[in-house]
Amino acid sequence: MKQKKIEVFCGTGGVGKTTISTSRALHLCQQGRKVLLITIDPAKRLKQVLGLQDEETGEVAKIKVENFGMETEHELHALLLSPEHTLNRILKNPTENNIIKTLSKPYGGMNEIMAVLEVQHQLNKNEYDTIVLDTPPGKHFIDFLESTRKIQSFFDKNFSEVFNFIGNKKKKPGRILTKLVSTGIDKLLTYLEKVTGKGFVNDFLEAIHILYDHREVFLNGLHLEKDLMTPEFSNWFLVTSADQLKGNDAQEMIKASSNFMHKDNYLLINKSWHKFLNNWQATDPSLEKLRDKLLDIEESIQKITKSYSISKIEFPEIFENSPKKQVQQLVSIWDSVDS
Repeated sequence: MKQKKIEVFCGTGGVGKTTISTSRALHLCQQGRKVLLITIDPAKRLKQVLGLQDEETGEVAKIKVENFGMETEHELHALLLSPEHTLNRILKNPTENNIIKTLSKPYGGMNEIMAVLEVQHQLNKNEYDTIVLDTPPGKHFIDFLESTRKIQSFFDKNFSEVFNFIGNKKKKPGRILTKLVSTGIDKLLTYLEKVTGKGFVNDFLEAIHILYDHREVFLNGLHLEKDLMTPEFSNWFLVTSADQLKGNDAQEMIKASSNFMHKDNYLLINKSWHKFLNNWQATDPSLEKLRDKLLDIEESIQKITKSYSISKIEFPEIFENSPKKQVQQLVSIWDSVDS
């Protein structure tokens, strides 16, 4: 498997995606690459796995690889995405605008867009050989993929006249409302003002002005979609789990991301049992029935994804309670995958 500039891990919740993406980052680090591991999963499980503190959220932190039994001179860094931190960096200073402050909260609606801008920012810095991206589960992952299109639509011709009008410092503030009325936004503003109070319109106009002034940063994030669709630039890993009947979910994820993925994509089946089960000579009828049931589950995943052009990688069940020990064992499996 060729190592790329960015590697994307996606999947539904509870399949071990964060643990596996962490093991991949450690493996690449062990192979001599300087790696940044980014999670945009609101659950922040990466914090638990890597032992990061709350105050480190939003900042790039150096990880002690020796805690995972590794010895390497190469560095691993991790970043727990914080929409607020990313937005403050873009704006240069924290904003007091109520609308933008609300949107930049973890569940405020800008999480995926801020993730796109943060990943693009780290790519632009060019400090890392590889960025490993741990995406949010399920629908949130699809939202992340579509964020570049949301950015494009937000700054498209439907808003250009309003932005150009606001951006013209010679225009009087009172005429901005006239322009917004002509675009049909007045009804929405009137309704929201009734619900939120009279200060809403002013906050809205200020938020539009702030976004307009920093539009180049947002539009720069559009490059990420092109990079993710380039085989020479990225690897895709769709993670599913044999023990949670995730075959249908994997099929949905493949379909939803088919417009973004390219030929270098892999279905990673976590907690795979079939190698053990095939060698298990069950003597008790009930145990034999259980073995066959577990084998049927894995076979169903194989059948569901057979029609797709995607390579399969199997990771066995890891019998460890400690997340660090789980990661440690998974690193050795990557060694065989890349050999």
